[in-house]
Amino acid sequence: MQREVVEESLGYVFTDEAWLRQALTHPSVDQKRSTNLAYERLEFLGDAVLELVVSRELFTRFPKADEGELTKMRSAVVSREHLATLCRKYGWGEQLDLSEQLAANGGRETLSILANTFESVIGAVMMDSNYNAARKVSLRLLEESLENAPGMLAVNYKGRLLELLQAINGQGPSYEVEPVDAEKPAGPFRARVFWCERVLGCAEGNSKHKAQVAAAANALELRRWV
Repeated sequence: MQREVVEESLGYVFTDEAWLRQALTHPSVDQKRSTNLAYERLEFLGDAVLELVVSRELFTRFPKADEGELTKMRSAVVSREHLATLCRKYGWGEQLDLSEQLAANGGRETLSILANTFESVIGAVMMDSNYNAARKVSLRLLEESLENAPGMLAVNYKGRLLELLQAINGQGPSYEVEPVDAEKPAGPFRARVFWCERVLGCAEGNSKHKAQVAAAANALELRRWV
């Protein structure tokens, strides 16, 4: 582990390196579990810290947004897909301590592992210092995401649906888009989202992309894969 790589991106220097080391230790290394050397407990804590920090920040930044809008923005910012992207961006995956088998099978690029790592590092900062330090670090890492939260919503619906379905059997959804009126090929459009030969959602939009996003949102609401 090169602690400097993580600390530089955090803008924070650990007093007790053991917390950072635990945050970067995958359960595949700590088979006993009872020793609590892996990141699972810190992941639990970091998840709670991020939820609170992001909720308060969005509440302050977007005073005209209602509860539903704030909830959707928060979901986009702290989604596992997005946290994994940030973890990859900051190079933390390369610092992870994994079993040889998991590392050989691409564990450092696995979405769930990267997202868990992001949360566990935040939890480690909390334990090494306090909530204010964890909040400051979180805001540093998520500044751009928070600023662009309204624009992340469209991406999140499709990304979230993809993540949920792939977690079930490794297969993602597919989309079928067609004009609502055959005589008006420029739109509006109707989109249907398919998975395992089932229609999970259907919606319309003024563009093909917006129709797909709306269909993904509809699928997430209906949860027909359950």
